[in-house]
Amino acid sequence: MIRGTNGLKQGKRRLRALSALGTVGIVAGLASSLPASPAGAAPSPAAAIAQNPSHGKNGVECDGKVYASFGNPEDQLYTADRGPGTVQFTALGNPTPFLYNAIGVNPRDRFLYGTTFGNANNDLVRFDRNGDFTNLGAIDGLPPALYISGTFDDKGNYYILADDTPTIYKVDVKSRSVTGSIDVPELSDPELDIFDIAFRDGFLWGSTDDGAIARIRISNGDVDFFPGVLPGGSDFGGVFVYGNGDLGFFRNSPGELFRVHVKNATAVDPEFTILSTQDADPEQELVNLDATSCFLDSKADLAVDKQGTREVTSGGEITYRITVKNVSKEEKEKGKGTGDSSGWSLTDYLPAELLSPTTQTEGCEITDGLLSCTGGPLAKGESVEIEVTGTAADVSEPTTLNNTATVFGDDADPRKQNNQDTASTLITPQAL
Repeated sequence: MIRGTNGLKQGKRRLRALSALGTVGIVAGLASSLPASPAGAAPSPAAAIAQNPSHGKNGVECDGKVYASFGNPEDQLYTADRGPGTVQFTALGNPTPFLYNAIGVNPRDRFLYGTTFGNANNDLVRFDRNGDFTNLGAIDGLPPALYISGTFDDKGNYYILADDTPTIYKVDVKSRSVTGSIDVPELSDPELDIFDIAFRDGFLWGSTDDGAIARIRISNGDVDFFPGVLPGGSDFGGVFVYGNGDLGFFRNSPGELFRVHVKNATAVDPEFTILSTQDADPEQELVNLDATSCFLDSKADLAVDKQGTREVTSGGEITYRITVKNVSKEEKEKGKGTGDSSGWSLTDYLPAELLSPTTQTEGCEITDGLLSCTGGPLAKGESVEIEVTGTAADVSEPTTLNNTATVFGDDADPRKQNNQDTASTLITPQAL
C-alpha cells in the first residue's frame, strides 16, 4: 500500500554524485563485467582492495557511535560526532581507493559492512574499529548494480538496495551470498527512490527526495510513503536509528542531520515529529554520503529540570532555566543510573503568552515558538543549562502558564519518567 504520494513531481531522474568516475563509465563497467576506473587511475578498484588485506579482529565501537562515509573517487569512513547544533566528522582509518556504500553494523559480530561499486563485482567489504578494511569478495547471487542503501536487522541479516530498482536483497555476510529478496515495485519509480535504509520494528525506513518517509515491511514488501515530514529538494543519503528509536536523516546538500521521533511506528498512521536539526560539517563535501549507527552498549538516564519566573506583571520579563543532566554516579549506586550519554535533543513548545522569546544557549534555536536544542556527550553526573527569556503578554485577568520541556537522549533511556518537567508562571495584569 502506498500512502501520500499525490503531488510528487514526475519524470525527474536522479543519480548519485559520482563525477570523478563518471556515471556512464560505471554503468558500462557493470554491464560488461569489466572494471570501470577513472581515466588514468591505477590500479582498478578491485585490485586496490586486494592490495589492502588488513584484517581487523575487533568490531566497531557500539557505545552510541554514528558512522558515516563519503568521498569521491576515494571513500572515507568517519564517526559522526554530535554536539551543540553541529555534527563534526572524525576520520576513522585511511581513505579507501574505491567507492562503497550501503553501510551497516552487524549486531552479531559488530563489524561494519559495505558494498563496493564501480568495479566488476559488488564486493562485500568489512571494517573494524580502527577503520581498517578487508575485502571479503563478491556476493554470490547479487546482480551488479549501484547499491547505495544498506542496513542490518537485529538477527544479522544484511539488506541492500540499488538506486532506482525494485528489489531489496537479503544477504548472509558469513556465506557472502544472497539468501532472499523483497520485491517493492514502487521503488523503481525515480520519484519514489530512496537513498539509504535503516531497520526498526520489522520495517526498513528511508526518505524520498521530496521528503516523504518510506516504510517497508520486511515480511511482505508492503510500502507506505508519508509525505511532508522532511524538507524536499535534496537526497537523504544517510539514515540510521538512535538508541532510543528515533530516526536520523543526513541530507547531502546542505549538509544537515534531522532527528525524527516516530510515535506508533507500526500503526497505519504513525506520527512523525522533527525534534532537531544539526549542521553537518559545512567544510566537507558530502558526496556519496551514507550512514549507520551502533548503540548496543549505550544506555543513559537523562533527566530534565525546568525552573521559571514564578510571578510577573504583564510586560515584565520571564526567564526559563532548563537543566539537562545525566544521572550522577551517586544516584547510579542507588540503582537509578546507567552510563555516559552520547548526545541528546530537547524540545519545548513555548506558550503564546511569552512574547519575543530568545535564547543565547549554544545549540538552541526558537522557530515559531518551538525551542529545539541539541547537545553533545554528557558523562555521568554532568549537566548543561539552557536559558530562555521573553516578555509576558498583556492579560486582563491573572493567567497561569504551564510550560513543559522534554529531553530525548540519543541512547536508550531506562527511566523516562524524568524526561519531562514543567514550570508554572503567573502573569498578573498591570495595575490600572
